[in-house]
Amino acid sequence: MKTIWFDATFGRPWVITLENLFSMRKESEPFLRHIYAVSKPKEQDPSWISKLDENEFIIISGDRGNKKPRLPQICREKQITHIILSSTVHHSSRFERARAIIMLWPHLLETFEAPSGSRFQIEKSGVDYALIPKN
Repeated sequence: MKTIWFDATFGRPWVITLENLFSMRKESEPFLRHIYAVSKPKEQDPSWISKLDENEFIIISGDRGNKKPRLPQICREKQITHIILSSTVHHSSRFERARAIIMLWPHLLETFEAPSGSRFQIEKSGVDYALIPKN
């Protein structure tokens, strides 16, 4: 089961709204989920990440790595493909972040084919958005 998990930097109502929007697709996967479906607020990243048991999943995070251990570092160590928002996208409105996810949907699906532990970043590119591979 392919799943895209959004971390706590995305509000749960925001993710539920996206879930409802994407439920109109013909394909049932990937599913969109918020981490609060498996964790509690303020739960540390290593704890909730260990609860994810889907066969295939990626994590999308607005975490800029200010807390330790840093989410990108944890994902790298556990070989979890993840997508981080650039600072510009992270500080944009909820509508703009949703627009970025919708615009980049075909590219987000391609990340499931990337090697485990790959990291990508959503960046603003003029009036559009781009998904950029990162090391």
